[in-house]
Amino acid sequence: MEEALEFYARNGYLVVPEALSAAEVRDINAAIDRDLVENRAQWQDHGNGRRQSVHALLAQPALDVTMRPPRLLPLLEAILGDELCADEHSVMIRQGDPPALECHWHRDTASVGPPPYFTHSLSVVFYLTDVEETGHTFSVIPGSAQSSELRGQDAYDLNTARHLTGPAGTAILFNAATFHAGCVRATPRERRTVHIYCGRRSAPPISNYTIFPRRLWEGQDAAARQYYSRLNPITHLLRERF
Repeated sequence: MEEALEFYARNGYLVVPEALSAAEVRDINAAIDRDLVENRAQWQDHGNGRRQSVHALLAQPALDVTMRPPRLLPLLEAILGDELCADEHSVMIRQGDPPALECHWHRDTASVGPPPYFTHSLSVVFYLTDVEETGHTFSVIPGSAQSSELRGQDAYDLNTARHLTGPAGTAILFNAATFHAGCVRATPRERRTVHIYCGRRSAPPISNYTIFPRRLWEGQDAAARQYYSRLNPITHLLRERF
């Protein structure tokens, strides 16, 4: 744990092997297959072979383990503290043989937190398929958010970028202010990922996309209820009106 947190503090990301078991990966992929059939209208086509759903969690309980991942909770709590809470959930599919190759570097937030982790919002990417160097990778520029002042992309050498690989079940934690990209390559292999964001209960949600299902924030143990207690506006509205 200490070495992992030291690495994260320097680099703003951390790769965690076997964050999901083989059985969990199998069940999650089966749930995604069902959702693609049952809730096809909820999947958005973002172009260049990328589809995404921010509502799969609503209909597929097998995905619950990815929104509050038990193997990662000690790390999430160490980085964000006892105000840790859920912010966003989505599932993404990048098809094989994409129309174009790209590596679009960006930040998801321009806000940083206090040292030593400088993390206002924390994200986790789960690989649901094996990811190799020749395939579509999740990529980061190490250390690009580990400061109280954020610099522009031109301040960093892209040759220092890390193109992260790993078998299905691997998780990547990263500071949402870190420059990162989905690097799309010429490959016949589809890549599947789950993306979550976590924040602090005293701060506004990072987004208002995901509708968190009632089963997550009602009727569970106290720690889970606290994790889901700061609902985003759309979930809060549905709780009050439906």
